[in-house]
Amino acid sequence: MTVRVRFAPSPTGSLHIGNARTALFNWLFARRHDGRFILRIEDTDRERSKPEFEAAILEDLRWLSLRWDEGPDAEGEAGPYRQSERLPAYRAAVDRLLDEGKAYHCFCAPEALEAQRRELLARGFPPRYDGRCRALPSEEVSHRRRAGAAAAVRFVMPPDRIQVLDLVKGDVQFLGSDLDDFVILRADGTPSYNFAAAMDDCRMGVTLVIRGDDHLANTPRQMAVARALGWEPPRFAHVPLIHGADGGPLSKRHGAVTVAEHRAAGILPEGLANYLALLGWSPPPGTNEVMDLPTLSCHFALDRVSRSPARFDAERLAWFNRQHLRRASVERLIEQLGVVATPLTRRAVEVLRRDASGLAAVRESLSALMEEPASPVGGPDRAVLVAARRALVEEPATEAEAGSLLDELGRQLGLPKRAIMHALRVALTGREHGLPVASILYVLGGEETRRRLERALGALPAARGAS
Repeated sequence: MTVRVRFAPSPTGSLHIGNARTALFNWLFARRHDGRFILRIEDTDRERSKPEFEAAILEDLRWLSLRWDEGPDAEGEAGPYRQSERLPAYRAAVDRLLDEGKAYHCFCAPEALEAQRRELLARGFPPRYDGRCRALPSEEVSHRRRAGAAAAVRFVMPPDRIQVLDLVKGDVQFLGSDLDDFVILRADGTPSYNFAAAMDDCRMGVTLVIRGDDHLANTPRQMAVARALGWEPPRFAHVPLIHGADGGPLSKRHGAVTVAEHRAAGILPEGLANYLALLGWSPPPGTNEVMDLPTLSCHFALDRVSRSPARFDAERLAWFNRQHLRRASVERLIEQLGVVATPLTRRAVEVLRRDASGLAAVRESLSALMEEPASPVGGPDRAVLVAARRALVEEPATEAEAGSLLDELGRQLGLPKRAIMHALRVALTGREHGLPVASILYVLGGEETRRRLERALGALPAARGAS
């Protein structure tokens, strides 16, 4: 049997780090088992679902290289892949359940339900629907429906014991009698989450649902719906949530919590994916923690997923990002930076990535280096600039060659190395601090260095030293 897993985000906001990890775990499991990774958009919340959020989520997944095999723009036999395009199927299934006595119309007003909920809480009981509409005579239901009364549809929850053989949590059991009759179709005609998700997982042939353990309580309801419709539900694996450093669920108070925020901060997709994979999952002993997606997929297994929440550590993420920044090809980084590939930009990225914390730092330093320097400040020594211009007959092939050139300049001029460095840095960059001068000479190359030296010399007062 082909493994089929799914990631089913709601397009009501940006892609959260926790949801990105869920997508990653599903993708890794699919690739490990030569299976199919399905992307389903759960957009039945009419007020909050926005096309721009869907587009942003898809772009973040592409950026992470989590390509889906079936989805909104990769149609397969199980489509359509937006729940808003599957509404007729949901309504037909609801009608079937009504006909079979497995569901019923509920005419309770929201105000009455809220009052019931408050009363139960005040008495120390968990809030649950009391089933008062389940016993309504069919004639009364028909009369109210013909009169145009608003009605939701509730599922008759069987009282049986429901066993979830969770691949992470183990054997988890629920009593159906502890659960109330929940809404499967709202009064506005849209399906509830538990109904639509259960139905879609079965109709799309999903074999395993990997998701956050905050959904564990939904599982018995979804399994009951699937069986009421004649399907055997998929297997489940509920992974621990991601917490902040204080032990609470990861939220905005902990800093950046979306993929887009980390992307804007200069985190590489390889670095983020590598770190997220290790939040709640441990590779086999002796495995190098720094891994790309193909390597991660070779090692990923659910039996090494922890049952305890993982804590997000921004410093640890930054460390992984630096490892991938140094491993990545220069061409890959130039693509991520969105700059034109030239000999100068290639040399610049090669040098700048060594000590950078992320792409944002590389981008900032590259921008400063490419910027035309302002008129020199701090009075660079004309003799140093003239000597450097003469010495740069050939382009330094390495930073070491550039360093040797600077040493020779010092011997020729009889000046302290510090004075030479200061004069050249100011002339070439317009700044008094930054990269080592040998690195600047190597990155700029002979032609650009000579051009900047000529410009700096032209801006100096003629009386300042001999040329």
